[in-house]
Amino acid sequence: MDHRKSQRLMLLGIFAVMAILQFTVLGRQSLWVDEVFSLAMATGHSLEHSPAVADPARGDFAETDHPIPAGELQRYLKHEAPQESPKRVIRAVLLSDTSPPLYYLLLYVWTFVLGTSDFAIRSLSVLCSVACLPFMAGIARRTGGDKAIVPACALLALSPLGLYFFVEARMYPLLLLCLLATAWSSLVLRERERGVWQYLLWIASSAAGLLTHYFFLFPWGAMIAFLLITPGQLKRRNLVGAVAIVGLILLPWYLEAASYLGQWRVTAGWLEIRPTRFRRLHATRNQLLQFFSSGNAGLWQYDRWSSLAAIMIFMSIAAVAAWRLRLRLFFGARLLLWLWMLAAWAAPTCIDLVRHTYLSNNARYALGALPAAYLLTAIGIACFGRKVRIAALLAIVLAWAGPIASIYQEKARVREPFLEIAKFVSSDATSSDLVLVHSIPSGVLGIARYANPSLNIASWVQQLGNRQLPESVLALARGRSRILYVKVHQLNEPAPEEEWLRANTRPIRESRFGLGVVIEFCPLEAKTF
Repeated sequence: MDHRKSQRLMLLGIFAVMAILQFTVLGRQSLWVDEVFSLAMATGHSLEHSPAVADPARGDFAETDHPIPAGELQRYLKHEAPQESPKRVIRAVLLSDTSPPLYYLLLYVWTFVLGTSDFAIRSLSVLCSVACLPFMAGIARRTGGDKAIVPACALLALSPLGLYFFVEARMYPLLLLCLLATAWSSLVLRERERGVWQYLLWIASSAAGLLTHYFFLFPWGAMIAFLLITPGQLKRRNLVGAVAIVGLILLPWYLEAASYLGQWRVTAGWLEIRPTRFRRLHATRNQLLQFFSSGNAGLWQYDRWSSLAAIMIFMSIAAVAAWRLRLRLFFGARLLLWLWMLAAWAAPTCIDLVRHTYLSNNARYALGALPAAYLLTAIGIACFGRKVRIAALLAIVLAWAGPIASIYQEKARVREPFLEIAKFVSSDATSSDLVLVHSIPSGVLGIARYANPSLNIASWVQQLGNRQLPESVLALARGRSRILYVKVHQLNEPAPEEEWLRANTRPIRESRFGLGVVIEFCPLEAKTF
């Protein structure tokens, strides 16, 4: 069997393994708040707006002064009849999110065709992630030769961090696809300036990336800098023209979004909340090591020794590559990978230092560096002979096997088991009970999504300021024999209603589900509130 045919078979196998892994994990965990938010945006429902601008007739979330069945709350996560227009999706994004709208618009079309099940909304992310492989292979060939293609694709397909985010109903897989497409077309244009179609791909992928996530700007800027420093066959004036066209495409959205960026939102300022035991240098280091280690304490359970072993394997590969390639590791087409990785990795910390936020405490904000990190690793592996290359990949896979199994076994993402909580309260509550949910709007809808449609639910979104004590609790609970108080996905906001309930009613039972809690309260003396 010739080398090319063998390589194609291996790539086909990697593609199959990647798809099987992702589809296996896809439906094992219920949605978490960010995914619930994605679905609300894609179906044209704003969740995080100020009460002053809420328009329920246009699908905006609104707290009611009485409990309503969970089935009524579920409408915020469904398409309406007649079908809402894409304009309403854009309006919802402007009111509720600080990200651009492309992912939500694609999810709007996707869910209109396939429905709004957990499997359906996450499958768009899977499609984007497997579509990354051809671009990954193309970049690997141009930066590390044919020997780097299989390692690069294998690392992307089997990465625990990649697997975790590739099955999430958020925009990050689409972001990586846009980055890879832009990087690949940059290298092709640099090699030999081709016709209009290659420019169109570079422009389209660049515009799509900047309409998917604002953090695309940092690695994109690094790619432009690379092309300006080492343009190859590409004429710099043509590059400037392409960048100008991208700017013109983006102009309408950015002008519109600028007028909304400063408005109040329910979760405004959450990135300014200092995490427990936060150390900036430690967080910045972890955002780089997360691509190579097997652990992430905030996302899944892991073994410290397997994580250390994975890091040691990658460090050994880096040392050999540095010794064999020396300066060649840092110049030519490989310079693109270094600039890309450093820009995407350093961006969260730089923003933190300027804006006094804690982006660097969140793995997802440095995710744009992941493909570049694995491409550089693949260049190092390509320095070895065939047997050593296979051994290095097997060692990495073994070190990563534990966390992959852990991700598969996790019952909930980010320890927010909405399905488990909803099943618990649905089975325990009767028609005379009230389920009172303290959370942000997407947290309330996360419980309602999996609850019995007839379950009576009232929301307590502290940030909205709609509820007063004790009047609101008494009005919501009037005639009820019991309150099942659910608290999930807090943002360090106070929960005065819990304090009032503990002081003025009788707590019967408290059940914990990950980071969520369900507390049962009954009247002190009377049979009903």
